Amino acid sequence: MDIRRSHMTGSWKVFLTVLIVVPLLVYGIVRVLEHKFGHLPVYAGNTIINSDEKTPAAMPAFNFRDQDSLPVTNAVMQDKIVVANYFFTSCPKVCPQMMEQLQRVQNATGDSVLILSFTVDPKRDTPQRLHAYSLQYDVLHPRWRLLTGDKKALYLFARKGLYITATDGDGGETDFIHSDRLVLLDKLQRIRGFYNGTAAREVDQLLSDIKKLQHEM
Repeated sequence: MDIRRSHMTGSWKVFLTVLIVVPLLVYGIVRVLEHKFGHLPVYAGNTIINSDEKTPAAMPAFNFRDQDSLPVTNAVMQDKIVVANYFFTSCPKVCPQMMEQLQRVQNATGDSVLILSFTVDPKRDTPQRLHAYSLQYDVLHPRWRLLTGDKKALYLFARKGLYITATDGDGGETDFIHSDRLVLLDKLQRIRGFYNGTAAREVDQLLSDIKKLQHEM
């Protein structure tokens, strides 16, 4: 009788253990899969839109030059996951931090990921100056392009293409943009995330989100 009671007690313990452990295990697996393969939102400006339509974004056209004086247009973004930001070479603190984090992105990703860094100070940031600046951060051309050109076009793309700032402006002499944002775009040039480019934890999230886009696309 004691043996039977002991056997029944043991069976109930096993049953209760399974009842508790299995749901927790399933929940853990689901969370891991969501973290690795979960769907990223699509942004229209700074607003999340709930749309699964695979419609390419209408980005402002641009024609700039990179650190090797080569012309760069929107076409360079085709079929690429893009990480974009704005900077200037004489920036004393924020931009160097961003560039160091973008160095991490460059080293952790392959040819399917393109980094575009647009200057907000094209008057000073000539292709020659950008080339010298690129050497400080081991920029691998053409995977990472530092871009300069017409100020009005640069600022239009910042405001109406990447939405990195909410301020108005015309790209004139006194207009100035300073942002620590990194912007993630998918292969359809849709914005899929914004990140603080000076925060390692947020760049970790960016790298995780890049992997999600690679599985998604």
